[in-house]
Amino acid sequence: MISFHIHIIDDSEDETIDIFCHKKHEEKMREFADGVVNGSQKITCKKDNKTYRIRLDEVFYIETVDERLFIYCEDAVYENRMRLYEAEQVCMDSLFFKASKSMLINIKKIENMKPSLSGRFEITMRNGERLLVSRKYVGELKKMMGL
Repeated sequence: MISFHIHIIDDSEDETIDIFCHKKHEEKMREFADGVVNGSQKITCKKDNKTYRIRLDEVFYIETVDERLFIYCEDAVYENRMRLYEAEQVCMDSLFFKASKSMLINIKKIENMKPSLSGRFEITMRNGERLLVSRKYVGELKKMMGL
């Protein structure tokens, strides 16, 4: 039998989730907790005249090109009618950061990063794609990555 308890805490305290499970269920519980914390939000998008609901934790990055918003996942690209600032609001409570005037990047999909020219950072995503972070946003990246 599974039970849960919710304890209301003061606003100054950090929220936490403690899960007590059998060893055989550890991985399933990790995935569940990660989904609760980071992946429960979805974004609606289109591809090939079909509409999809994509979990934000599946998104590598979001970019505007010629006033069109594209959502890049590991092996597919979707489109959405939102503006970038609207996508920012949807992603606000998740692990995305603004990398430039036209791009949001999911930090959980970053493989590695290194300084680049003129104070920018070059990011290599888990799918091998390379992206640039404008120097204006490097500080936020470092903060989110704990650097």
